[in-house]
Amino acid sequence: MNLRFFLLVLASALPMAVRAHHAVGAFFDTSAPMTLNGIVTSMQWRNPHVLLSIESDSDGGEAQMWQVESGGPTLLRRLGVTAEIAAVGDRVSISGYPSRVDPREMIGVRIELADGRTLPMFPTLAARFGLQPQFGVHITEEAAAADSLSASGIFRVWTYGRTSDRPAVEPAYTEQALAGQAQYDPLVDDPALRCIAAGMPLVMDNPFPIEFTDRGDEILLALELWDIERTIHMAVSASGMGHRGTPLGFSTGRWEGNTLEVATTDIDWAIFDDAGTPQSGQVRSFERFTLSDDEHRLDYEVTITDSETLLEPLELRWHWDWIPGEALQHYGCTLEE
Repeated sequence: MNLRFFLLVLASALPMAVRAHHAVGAFFDTSAPMTLNGIVTSMQWRNPHVLLSIESDSDGGEAQMWQVESGGPTLLRRLGVTAEIAAVGDRVSISGYPSRVDPREMIGVRIELADGRTLPMFPTLAARFGLQPQFGVHITEEAAAADSLSASGIFRVWTYGRTSDRPAVEPAYTEQALAGQAQYDPLVDDPALRCIAAGMPLVMDNPFPIEFTDRGDEILLALELWDIERTIHMAVSASGMGHRGTPLGFSTGRWEGNTLEVATTDIDWAIFDDAGTPQSGQVRSFERFTLSDDEHRLDYEVTITDSETLLEPLELRWHWDWIPGEALQHYGCTLEE
């Protein structure tokens, strides 16, 4: 087992407008829900995903070994689902979808424990199996109260808006971009297989929390995903001259009322989306983070331009919500052994 399913696990966690349209359906047969009953033989609770090995019940024959993948541990922890829910030797029942790649692998969506509890393993698919995940159960009253006192404007932790009315957008790709996309094999070429963090602008499109910190002439934008930190240069004199291209590029910002506008250039990252569409060194992004009047919502708009990838500028938007007491967790991607 390796990290080859990280791409689809992350992609299916939110309605990405520019991800590969096949996503989960490309690797798992979502038209054939299944339930696996058996004994837990091993558990690995680490990013980018949780992995369980299950010895299935036999029907008069030999028991079979299954590999079950689910959502990442930091997301599951926010649902109150931790490594303590089960132990090696416990009997469980897991519902989900079979792999199209390996006959003994599945994506686990719901787990039924020996003590009678039923918990989600893959939050955004859980409703298909009769579960409505409740986020924020891990937050204490003390943490929420302290956060309510310290939060100031945009400077706090923001959680991806899971009820977002985000519009679907079909990018207009160049022929060159489509040709590169056709040659991309996510089971081989995806950098996540080597625990390599994504670059801009793709990295902003993820279901993990983000946090803004005021550092005077700079704003630190931390992403839980990949433990990434973006620096937004706020000084009027800030310039990317002499800056060597990096996956996150060089970002400058300015305030327009309650909106933080961020322009990012010098991006040295070759992949535009989860479909493997290539992007060039000419890619640029212009972001707008707009704080609501009650400071409980952060609306996001981004315009992406790249003449070698896009026939026209691509505009995307979604939002984050403020959940008092929420904090970024260590992501710590770990290669499979």
